[in-house]
Amino acid sequence: MVYVTLQQFCQQGEEPLRTLREAGLEVLVNSRGHRLGREELVELLPEADAVIAGVEPYDAELLERLPRLRCISRCGVGTESIDLMAARRRGITVLTTPDEVTEPVAQMTVAMILALARNLPLHLNDSRRGEWKKRTGVLLCEWKIGLIGFGRIGRAVERCLRPFGPKILVTDPVLSPNRPPSGVEALAQESLLAQADLVSLHASPGEKEGPLIGREEIALMKRGAYLVNTARGFLVDEAALLEALERGALAGAALDVFEEEPYRGPLSQLPQVLCTPHVSTLTRSSRAAMEMRSALNVVEFFSSCLQASRS
Repeated sequence: MVYVTLQQFCQQGEEPLRTLREAGLEVLVNSRGHRLGREELVELLPEADAVIAGVEPYDAELLERLPRLRCISRCGVGTESIDLMAARRRGITVLTTPDEVTEPVAQMTVAMILALARNLPLHLNDSRRGEWKKRTGVLLCEWKIGLIGFGRIGRAVERCLRPFGPKILVTDPVLSPNRPPSGVEALAQESLLAQADLVSLHASPGEKEGPLIGREEIALMKRGAYLVNTARGFLVDEAALLEALERGALAGAALDVFEEEPYRGPLSQLPQVLCTPHVSTLTRSSRAAMEMRSALNVVEFFSSCLQASRS
């Protein structure tokens, strides 16, 4: 049996469900209208052989209580909510949909960068207060934009930004400063933070490694710089960011991911901050593609298991 834990599934069409059922799989779908907690997962998944998962937690204790589970197919790319070591010990295969999220996250990132460059969060706040205040923005060609992480999404962001003409600075452990990709400058993270007018996060270190941007990193950034995070909430020390924004060390931020979601913290109350509810991957076409890929991952997993048992 396959259980779909996502709050929303197949809103763009029934093809993923048909694909699962045509493969002979029984499918149950979360109808509770909210993200499932641990006890709900224990209640709903004891007979599940596979899960099409969102970002609900799959820690070692939970996985131990799901003896039939053989496959977790994430509708998305992040696996921070899954104890990968525990899954490996129990023989549970974890699959993701990395290609389907690249373009929507890149476009969302560029939209946020443009919004900050033209002061849209502040203009929106002004209009809601009945104020008519003209604020001078910048053209992206005036900025150095720093990308921390230069994998699939970082490279897509650079490609989308290229027509606007900013200087692109990048840092990534796999890049050599002596042989950077064409059109970008590869730097150590400290140098990138010191030079960039806007920093955008696209790295994917483990949560246990702590935030990439904390008080020390913010202290290295240019006064009046901006921060964009569409990657992982834990990459930013939210208390340090709040302090920097309140004292004017940073001019603004745009955040789609948070340490705890739904986010109801003080960053959302600052007029210079654009907050969105973890929707970077949520477009009609990308969502449909992610759902289809997550369903195909399950079908292909069981097909390969069947072939292996026959050989």
